[in-house]
Amino acid sequence: MAFVPMSSIARVFIDASAFRRCPLARGYARDPLLAGMHRLVVLSCSSFALDETERNLSVKAPAALPAFRLFRQTLATQLVTPARAQVLRTGQVIDIKDAPIVAGAVRARALYLATYDRRHLLSQAQLIESIFGIVVATPDAILAATGLRDRDPVA
Repeated sequence: MAFVPMSSIARVFIDASAFRRCPLARGYARDPLLAGMHRLVVLSCSSFALDETERNLSVKAPAALPAFRLFRQTLATQLVTPARAQVLRTGQVIDIKDAPIVAGAVRARALYLATYDRRHLLSQAQLIESIFGIVVATPDAILAATGLRDRDPVA
């Protein structure tokens, strides 16, 4: 996986799989969101990813919903909505189920797509990077690539 050295603030698009872990987790799962809140990275996401996260949490971890809703309010100004045509074009390259996420990252002009989806997105990381120019990685790998892993995001 090739990482681009950070010469300015990195743009990170957050996938639903990364959000699901954030309200309950400590450390690497939540740190990209904290880094975004402190303007160490530029975060973006889509309503599609947030809605998917809320549905999943309501079934799998309802106790995490209040914390997630706070994150959601914080990110409201950084939502992107890819055009339907862009999603369909992206779906010609990767599975249509994942096309809205990758198209959202393209629309956000993200350098990184933070995800824990090993089956669909991380397994296609090389393809996505070669075609769309977006590095697909776990939050931990993104923190390492941007030099933020060893930095306290709330400091």
